[in-house]
Amino acid sequence: MDAPAPHTGTPTPFDATPTRVGWDASVLDPLRPVAEARHRARVWVQQRWQLLELADSVELAVAELCTNAVRHGGGLAGLELILGASRQYAPPVLRVLVMDHRPDQIPELAGDGNPLSEQGRGLHLVDALSRRWGWHSTGFDEKQVWCTFAIASASVP
Repeated sequence: MDAPAPHTGTPTPFDATPTRVGWDASVLDPLRPVAEARHRARVWVQQRWQLLELADSVELAVAELCTNAVRHGGGLAGLELILGASRQYAPPVLRVLVMDHRPDQIPELAGDGNPLSEQGRGLHLVDALSRRWGWHSTGFDEKQVWCTFAIASASVP
């Protein structure tokens, strides 16, 4: 049995190919874009990238962000998943980006976060599931709402 390689202080690069995948809303089922976006994200995370422990959380975050895009963002424009390589002092991450058509509509956490409310809990869920979340305008007629998930070192393929 070979001895483990000595630790050099430099993190091992995260190598998963491809590291970025995305879908324009035009390729999603127009009658069920959120359901299809959830399904595609889960399949990619679970089967392609083998990140089984993240599949449920990513699927739920995609569902919430895509639902917000459909309800409040003028329609879902697209979905991207990006694997970010590990950097010194930072673990590898999976980033979810959801694009919509309303850059003027700023996503905010609902004030009270009432767990019994039937609306306004989506971003609270994303906030609880992910490492970070935020948004930015693309400079066009779209905005991206994103969240990131840390990938455990043992999960790196």
